Amino acid sequence: MEILFFIAMMLVIIVLQAVTPYVIRRGESFGVMVGEKAAKDPVLRKMKRQFLQWNIMIGILVTTIATVLLVMISNENGQATIFIIAIFAILIISFLIYIRFYKASLAWKHENLQKGENKVDIVMVDTTFHRQKLTISYAWYLIPLVLIFITVGLTVIYYNQIASQIPMQYNFDNEVTRMATKSYRTVMMMPVMQLLMLGLFLFINYMMSRSKQVIDNDNPTDSMRRSVLFRLIYSKFNFIMCLLLILLFMVIQLSFIFAISQTVIMTIVITMLVIIFGGLIFLMVRVGQGGSRLKLEETEQKDEPRPIRDDDANWKMGVFYFNHKDPALFVEKRFGVGWTINMAKPIAWLSIVAIIGIIIIISILFR
Repeated sequence: MEILFFIAMMLVIIVLQAVTPYVIRRGESFGVMVGEKAAKDPVLRKMKRQFLQWNIMIGILVTTIATVLLVMISNENGQATIFIIAIFAILIISFLIYIRFYKASLAWKHENLQKGENKVDIVMVDTTFHRQKLTISYAWYLIPLVLIFITVGLTVIYYNQIASQIPMQYNFDNEVTRMATKSYRTVMMMPVMQLLMLGLFLFINYMMSRSKQVIDNDNPTDSMRRSVLFRLIYSKFNFIMCLLLILLFMVIQLSFIFAISQTVIMTIVITMLVIIFGGLIFLMVRVGQGGSRLKLEETEQKDEPRPIRDDDANWKMGVFYFNHKDPALFVEKRFGVGWTINMAKPIAWLSIVAIIGIIIIISILFR
């Protein structure tokens, strides 16, 4: 069971890494802004195919080696170490491959899209963008909040029915590997985790609504339409993930009170993971970063060339955004799907540090 789970997880990671060049914005090539028209160049398209092939080949090689080691090592801690090393190996090697193509894209851009000395770079902005409906209403999050209250209420009412020793960790054979003595601190761990998740997903929804808009100069109208739909679609999926995880922790909490088979719980866990990861892959392929893969009725565009949005200097290695002059705290990723922070803004760092700090404090309190 452990081997099958490992292989499945590795395949998901490999696929997500390999298809990234095909789901980023149409006008970008490995973290470099080239414009939608230039992105169709055969050289840039060949780079995407090579990135895909290299990631799949190396990913399969790493997975095969790690699987053999997992079969040879029966120690649970040893297997966990191999699992973590294999994942980091895939991510690091994929990033190194990316850097190679990032540099190649920069070189291609300098050679083929040189700007004249007196040419002015233009950044298009839609002043009505943030007045549109970009995310679902926060009122929807009252549903998971009610589920949390129900979880807490049932825990308090049936506290005496909870066993004196609470299972805290299982292996893939549904065997308990760690127990904890019953107390209000230990039995309230799941509701606290639910509240933490709810806060995290609310923060993500806020980040989606307030993040910086990106409009491609080659196709501004359709680019803006895709951006609006992209945020709304991901906001809906963000709520679905929140609801599923709150429900999962609710079921686990209720298993402390009522007789719920661990097989049933494991089935629910696997089902929800399949829905979440399957949904993420589907959205990457169907929607893409900034809605780049959405099929829209194309609006008529003028043929005259426009200067591209040339802000590559603000993107270190094409993935880290650093711009003191930009008031935006959150921006869409250049390479990948989702959002990142403006690293030049201390408050953006503080928000991330606060989230990590809360997670660490809770883990210590309920250890």
